[in-house]
Amino acid sequence: MTQQEILHQLKEIQAQVNGLIQALEREEQNEPITATVGEVRRAAILEEVYRQGGSVTAADISVFAQRYGRSPRSCGGYYSGAAPSMTASPDKTRRQLTSVGTELVLETRKKWGEDWLDRLPMDVLSNPHTPDTTIAF
Repeated sequence: MTQQEILHQLKEIQAQVNGLIQALEREEQNEPITATVGEVRRAAILEEVYRQGGSVTAADISVFAQRYGRSPRSCGGYYSGAAPSMTASPDKTRRQLTSVGTELVLETRKKWGEDWLDRLPMDVLSNPHTPDTTIAF
């Protein structure tokens, strides 16, 4: 395992711990948000890209997909359709949010709060076998 892979795993662990801490701190203050696993997984990848400045590598997209229990191959929908939420950079080295993708992220943040990604139950979402059921966070 390379140093970069170890660092990546440690950042994932850090994000999970931060999410749990924030969830415990907010438990008494706020009523939880409910959404389907599928809805959260779709929005989470866009949020991850947004948090990285709106541009990441294809490898980053794969990591994000796996983090949320999705196959990297399932991310093709972000780049297709009448209003894609992501596009490849002109030199094909980066994946970037489109204006539609940015708008989706901002709408999700308005609906769920800016820190919604940090409050997710990662034990549920990271399991690719979790059915598309409703979760609270």
